[in-house]
Amino acid sequence: MANKQHERTEPESKRAHMQSRFTRESLMGKHLFEEEMWAGSELSVLPDVDLVFIGGRSIMDRGREPILQVVEEVVRCREQLGYRMILGVSGGVRNRHTWYMGLDYGLPIGGMAMLAGAVEGQYARVLYALLAKHGGMWMAREHFDKLPLYVYSDMIPISIAIPPYHFWEKPSMMGNLPEYGSDFGMYIMAEVLGLRRIVYAKDVKGLYTLDPHKYPDKAEFIPRISAQELLALDLDDLPIHRTVLKNMCRAHHAKEIYLVNGLVKGNIEKALAGENVGTVIFKDESGGRQKA
Repeated sequence: MANKQHERTEPESKRAHMQSRFTRESLMGKHLFEEEMWAGSELSVLPDVDLVFIGGRSIMDRGREPILQVVEEVVRCREQLGYRMILGVSGGVRNRHTWYMGLDYGLPIGGMAMLAGAVEGQYARVLYALLAKHGGMWMAREHFDKLPLYVYSDMIPISIAIPPYHFWEKPSMMGNLPEYGSDFGMYIMAEVLGLRRIVYAKDVKGLYTLDPHKYPDKAEFIPRISAQELLALDLDDLPIHRTVLKNMCRAHHAKEIYLVNGLVKGNIEKALAGENVGTVIFKDESGGRQKA
């Protein structure tokens, strides 16, 4: 009887309940893979910010003249045209040498991913030195959550491109090389933040059906194509990682990539303005190719 007197009884309306369909879900049901439960409901964190990815082997490895040209164009886009942007850079031939050495030593794939990120930091610091007087700043991956502060303080954050999987790198379909490389790291940043536009500055005009250097008479230029169709074409070689295309098929925000020749002056600026001066790769449910 005494115990009953000390029992707390509250009206049903005052009790807190978890109103969630996942309360009793294992999150392993097959039906979860067949639903798009949150499509269209995600927040775009930085919807007025652009991403410019500068290829390491394509541009940085080429030395002074092309690098300074890209830097000049980035500064003009920021200071004269008012574009807010995040820069990314890959490690180029340094990464390839590092991977070769790692494979020779028999390092695990997680160790390879750690090494690749460290190498890319060198080129990020080169860009930082060149852009410092214009607000450029080298961003450690641990400072990802400070990106809005940097961007809206008129800085140009410079990030390495390798995704930060570190020792948690997944088993790869490419032997012991990390499958999720620089192209994917930049793409997933744009997807997570809901950035306005993605520009990949490489050393090629865009996509071709065949290698234009080997088959100049047969190679057909592709000005615009969906990620789905590009994957279906199963081309022997691509200037962009296939992991990007596979994830673009499921994208909520990053639904277009402007692939341009960054060695041509003005291409980055035109791409940031929405002009197709190379190839646009996009997410499209029909998977059809469109003309420029």
